[in-house]
Amino acid sequence: MQNLKSFALLGAVGASALLFAGCGAQQLTPANAPPAATITSNAKGGASYEYTCQSTTSNVDCLVYQGSKTVQTLTTGLKKPLGVAAGKDGLFYIADESAKDIFVYSAGGAKLVATLSDGSNTPVDVAVYNDEVAASNKNTLTFFAKGATKPTLTLKDTTAVQGNGAAFDSAGNCYWSFKTKSGASVDEFKGCKGKPTNLKIAPGTPYGIAFDGNGNLYYTSYNASARGIYACSGVKSCALVFTKIKPPFVNPQYLKFSSNFSDVWVDDPGDYQCYCTGLYGIDVKTAKVVGKIQAGLSFFDPPSGVAIGPGPL
Repeated sequence: MQNLKSFALLGAVGASALLFAGCGAQQLTPANAPPAATITSNAKGGASYEYTCQSTTSNVDCLVYQGSKTVQTLTTGLKKPLGVAAGKDGLFYIADESAKDIFVYSAGGAKLVATLSDGSNTPVDVAVYNDEVAASNKNTLTFFAKGATKPTLTLKDTTAVQGNGAAFDSAGNCYWSFKTKSGASVDEFKGCKGKPTNLKIAPGTPYGIAFDGNGNLYYTSYNASARGIYACSGVKSCALVFTKIKPPFVNPQYLKFSSNFSDVWVDDPGDYQCYCTGLYGIDVKTAKVVGKIQAGLSFFDPPSGVAIGPGPL
């Protein structure tokens, strides 16, 4: 097996269109939230990157940005790239549903350094923690130990009918969000093994998921009665956040944190009535937009996934 640690030396580094229900919603600051940065960690002039992908009839690619400028467009070998992630070492990960692989690039997408074969699984999202990888698939969550290029473990929940998001917390536990016959759920796999613990996350129907540096879960929801972005105190007492952002989100999907956890980034495919399609960075403490990227994106060629490199984990 190839060892991803050696690859790290190469880098420094949806749901249907929704209307964000912001009016009168509760504003929550998670317990022990980290200090907010005055600007995004990926502000112009920084040495970091923003990533997303597109899978439409006109474009199948992944886009690499610095600030709001496109610096790389990746197309080779991509079939249906969806969720993305970035490690704290700068490596960039792409979950490709149709290729049934996870592609690993050096910082900024400069070079393909590894391909993780997901077997017969169809990855839709990916998360990384200290060179360990978790992939959300249609019916399973696959876990790749450090250096593995094939799944080390396949984690399951019999109630899952379609996988959505994957995440690690800062302790290295695995989390999986998925659709069920009656809604959506989030499972915790302690140590990324064994049987799941269902977290009974509410309100809403969790889609994209991510943890801040203090173990607080953030998630997007596409449920008609509880749309938007939510934050929890740990994995309980979840409430709607970022309700005063203008223009409001239409269809927030995946989300990832910046390297110091001060900002959370979200991709919004938007709809035909708005000009809001893009990637948004939000200061966790002030709830203000500190980054906005729309280059190369539109309702007809929307973003799929978002990652900031280097990542926090």
